[in-house]
Amino acid sequence: MTILLISTYELGHQPFNLASPAAYLLEAGYEVHCLDLAVQPLDESLVRNADVVAISTPMHTALRIGLKVARRVKSLNPEAHRVFYGLYAGLNARYLLDTIADAVIGGEYEHFLIQWLKALVSGRRDEVPGVVTQTGGQILYPRQRFLRPARHLLPPLDQYTRLSYRGELYRVGYVEASRGCAHKCKHCPITPAYSGRVRIVQREVVLADIEQLVDMGARHITFGDPDFLNGVRHSVAIVRELHRRWPELTFDFTAKIEHLLEYRELLPELRRLGCLFVVSAVECIQDRTLALLDKGHTRVDVEAALDIMQRAGIVLRPSLMPFTPWTGVQDFIELLDFVAENGLVPNIDPIQYCIRLLLPPESPLLDLPELAPYLCAFDEEKFSYEWHHPEPEADELQQRVWDTVERMLADGHANAAIFARIRDIASEYAHGEFREAPVVLEPDIPPPRLTEDWFC
Repeated sequence: MTILLISTYELGHQPFNLASPAAYLLEAGYEVHCLDLAVQPLDESLVRNADVVAISTPMHTALRIGLKVARRVKSLNPEAHRVFYGLYAGLNARYLLDTIADAVIGGEYEHFLIQWLKALVSGRRDEVPGVVTQTGGQILYPRQRFLRPARHLLPPLDQYTRLSYRGELYRVGYVEASRGCAHKCKHCPITPAYSGRVRIVQREVVLADIEQLVDMGARHITFGDPDFLNGVRHSVAIVRELHRRWPELTFDFTAKIEHLLEYRELLPELRRLGCLFVVSAVECIQDRTLALLDKGHTRVDVEAALDIMQRAGIVLRPSLMPFTPWTGVQDFIELLDFVAENGLVPNIDPIQYCIRLLLPPESPLLDLPELAPYLCAFDEEKFSYEWHHPEPEADELQQRVWDTVERMLADGHANAAIFARIRDIASEYAHGEFREAPVVLEPDIPPPRLTEDWFC
């Protein structure tokens, strides 16, 4: 049996979500091929020769593109079994099964994919635990033993995002030390899937994966865990060993603001071990909205985290969600002022100023009374519920900011120029006093960053 694994979008990283299941498939004796459509064309001969085509959907954008790819796969090879797997597949299982998929597997997919293939080969029609089909089934998130990802089946690292640091570009490897999250932020798609659970990738597997990435030329590692500090002892043990084996290797990770405060004493050590920056989902700075989202931090906490990170020598790169039903035009202007006054313009990917609240199926926000007045119908093609803002100008502003950022990024403008233009646009919607923002200049030495903007 020939299996074709397809990835469409992985934030510019070599797709772990192909390499990991590929290792299991190879161990089980299947013929495996991988296609990353972010950097490769769709190989029609591979599609026509495949018995099973499995499409990775770790993010919303990946799912939307993956649906189009599945339709193309069906036209090229109607006999091939089509499987969607990953976080967003699990959340949208019913629609996928009703339209294009033969099977759907959630976030812990490796073991279940193998079991489903074995059932397929044997001709069994009974349900496979962890796999959802038209006849039933349930998405499961068990603990499992991981294998070293089969990265030799993927395109080389030089086709992916680079670390920009001190005027040089370095190859980047992407690994995962855990899945799921111990927290339950109401807007996060991980919450309805994992419901506060964390699944650990064994330390020896993570280090073996890093070793092969270093052999492939990686000089920087991105830990793609939803929150690297959920299992802090596990994570710190990994980076201590990483530094012992490869002292020149640098890394970054994602963590909540509250974890940066809780583990502040660890941050100087993490810097010595090679941490250059941390991505943290600040989202906004209005405490009421943060409370509705159950973010676990306040504006004051963000300010404290910025100070702690600066003293530790680690750059904080906030991700944002400026547009929600509870954040209006004046809130957006306040956020821009906060960014400028705290010197964050070089640290924030401009796409972050455009982000609008996404409401996937099963989102805990759907049960929030404060959302009810603004909630609209579910858009199946977008895999999300629509909502309208109580201030129509806010929706218009979000679209203008999006169009501006997209155009200016395509034209090669720097962060400072894009930020200045965004603030000019926002000023057109201001009501009452509009104070001048501090002048923002590009730093002589830009902070470390990846060359691919973060956007799910």
